[in-house]
Amino acid sequence: MAETFEESLKQSAPLEPISLELAKEQHGNYTELLQKLISQVVVIEGGSRFPDCNFIEDTAIVVGDVAVISRMGAKAREGEEVAVAEALEKLGFLQVVHLEAPAKMDGGDILYTGKHLFVGLSHRTNQEALAQLKGLFGEKVVGVPVEGSLHLKSTVSLFDEKTLIVAEGSSVQNFMGGYELIEVPDIVASNVLRVGNTLIIQEGFPRSEAILQKLCDLRGVTLLKLNMSELIKADGALTCGSILIFAERK
Repeated sequence: MAETFEESLKQSAPLEPISLELAKEQHGNYTELLQKLISQVVVIEGGSRFPDCNFIEDTAIVVGDVAVISRMGAKAREGEEVAVAEALEKLGFLQVVHLEAPAKMDGGDILYTGKHLFVGLSHRTNQEALAQLKGLFGEKVVGVPVEGSLHLKSTVSLFDEKTLIVAEGSSVQNFMGGYELIEVPDIVASNVLRVGNTLIIQEGFPRSEAILQKLCDLRGVTLLKLNMSELIKADGALTCGSILIFAERK
């Protein structure tokens, strides 16, 4: 996390200012939890030049054994993707592809279910990015207009290949036919992170937590909670802090 995190981009000013000390602690808890759940975690050091660099999800997406490097949707974030592209190249088992101008894409607008690659069309991701992703991945790519939120995954995220968690009233539901949609009343809580048989959710949203706990109990999934209050102030969500790679090494 950058020492300049307090200067990160925000849709609106938070009611209380970001505590950098607490933000670092919460980001550290997030990283430690992933290190417990995943056999290999690559940590990329951020620099003060990029206040938003801990939101690494936006810099790239990985679909199978193909990594697509973003052209960042916000000018202030241009350049964050360079270190991430280098790290993905070093892994040695991914085909790394760079989007070309005039495409703009944030990874937070991309939701991959295994069957579909939903692409949110937002202020950060444009039609040119959608077209290039269709060229790479074909008919599985589906464009979804994003209204009233920063990214597609601000209001919908993956529980499993057939089930999505979605914020009540979100317009993206109209484009998610064929999936079971589990609605939660809190927008922030609609972004969950599934890692193996564990579902990580935001702490502090009891009504949504009850719904997600019931779902996990029915499906035999372990539910864990993280308090990410300071990152929420910068429009951060649980998926924002990592890029999960499921590709098999060749």
